[in-house]
Amino acid sequence: MAVRKKRLSNPEYHLQCLIIEFLKIQLHKSALLTCFPSGGGGKIRGAMLKRMGLVAGWPDLQIIFKGKYYGLEVKTEKGKVSENQKAIHDSLIKQGAKVAVVRTPEEAWIQIKEWGLGR
Repeated sequence: MAVRKKRLSNPEYHLQCLIIEFLKIQLHKSALLTCFPSGGGGKIRGAMLKRMGLVAGWPDLQIIFKGKYYGLEVKTEKGKVSENQKAIHDSLIKQGAKVAVVRTPEEAWIQIKEWGLGR
């Protein structure tokens, strides 16, 4: 019962894990993929990360392919993009990066195909 309750308490985590597993299979084999784990841990961890240079709003998933940056912001169906996220995403796009919000593994697949990152 505790596992079920925990799963429901963090649906974005589980969605991101599904998307990562999907991308490991579908991304071009030379694409580099990582996550940006900035959430959780409370005020002390947040303060430490900020002092270390963390910028609020950075996309959850980072892809580098042929020298270009692609960011995927993972949100649940009801999740909202914060003002910090909107600002960073706009700044990244102005620098020539590609950034998108995805809410399902299918949306992630559509996006990587559109960007030309699929196998």
